[in-house]
Amino acid sequence: MRHKGHVRQRSKGSFEIRYDLGADPLTGKRKTVTSTFKGERKEAVKELYRLLRTVDKGAHVESTKLTIDEFLKQWIETVRSQVSPKTHERYSEIVNNYLIPVFGNCPMLKLTPPIIQKSYNEWETAGRRDKKDGGLAPRTRLHFHRIFRSALKHAVELQLIIRNPADFVRPPRPKKTTIATLTVEQSASLLNGIQNKPIYWPVLLALTTGMRRGEILALRWKNVDFKEKTIRVVESLEQTKQGIRFKAPKTERTRAVILPDYAIEKLTSLKKKQADELAELKIVQSQETLVCCRFDGRPLWPTSVTHEFVKAIRKLSSLPRIRFHDLRHSHATQLLTAGIHPKIAQERLGHSTITTTLDLYSHVTTTMQDDAASKLDSALRTAFESKVKTVPQLG
Repeated sequence: MRHKGHVRQRSKGSFEIRYDLGADPLTGKRKTVTSTFKGERKEAVKELYRLLRTVDKGAHVESTKLTIDEFLKQWIETVRSQVSPKTHERYSEIVNNYLIPVFGNCPMLKLTPPIIQKSYNEWETAGRRDKKDGGLAPRTRLHFHRIFRSALKHAVELQLIIRNPADFVRPPRPKKTTIATLTVEQSASLLNGIQNKPIYWPVLLALTTGMRRGEILALRWKNVDFKEKTIRVVESLEQTKQGIRFKAPKTERTRAVILPDYAIEKLTSLKKKQADELAELKIVQSQETLVCCRFDGRPLWPTSVTHEFVKAIRKLSSLPRIRFHDLRHSHATQLLTAGIHPKIAQERLGHSTITTTLDLYSHVTTTMQDDAASKLDSALRTAFESKVKTVPQLG
């Protein structure tokens, strides 16, 4: 069915555009849309024809005064049940502190790629909430872009806008940063330097398993198999402004990690020591007891572990200043450098795909390529020399 409309002049340079949308599927009543156009009559007529074409193609979006501010506030509530509390907390901070202040007053239908790009460019030199000089880091700006683009994608799905304007801007490209890691010798020095501190146990598990901080703090004795020398990663501890909670691991898949004998010996001694200390408080250690916990068995706060690690690493002047998460990177790098297949590293780290592992540790795989080429060269030369000695030469 061909939809119809008309243009009527309201005053000089102002025209009313009125057109038919057909019958409302819920009420059966015919629906018309009226909008105001500023300009000349011929331009208003062109706009009417454009709107009628979108109606005929099923791509029409009704004119609305909904602003980016109003939409983002609705969107942030929509995704609350779709992401973890920690992720929702971070999304809310970005929406309220960055996206709404910049784009909030703009009507949904008037948001264009140039408007978005201009703000992205301005964030490159300004926008820090701490008022310090300089702009936002490329990785931070890219994160903002991904969240904004995801929100606007939802607007397209709701038919509030025809297409996503964030699809047509150029987001920043963060430079690849060098991952800070410890060598095997440095790892041994670290463990030796903190052996009498509570932080020793989370560090030991991070270096020998590659587990994430939250996974280490959620580990229970029931998930440690001393006979099979295996740890099962089934939970993670997450900290938000509301407190801490246990949740599924990052990829939502459990995994098993085999421990080296050294770690098994240390965990055996920890379990006995912990049981004795809890008994003094009249608390019985059970399979549900956390491996790394407070003196009374309660969970450790992730931020407290990070702070204790920073304090400990500062006192060891011979070691580089690394983050707790870099212990996980150290484990992976040491595996790959030792010639362990990347698939094994992927399984131990809990990456969803081997591509993630290879991309993250490309600096190590380059070295592995050199080593592989060297070994291949040596093997070919040995084989060639052997043939030269055994095969008669033509005279």
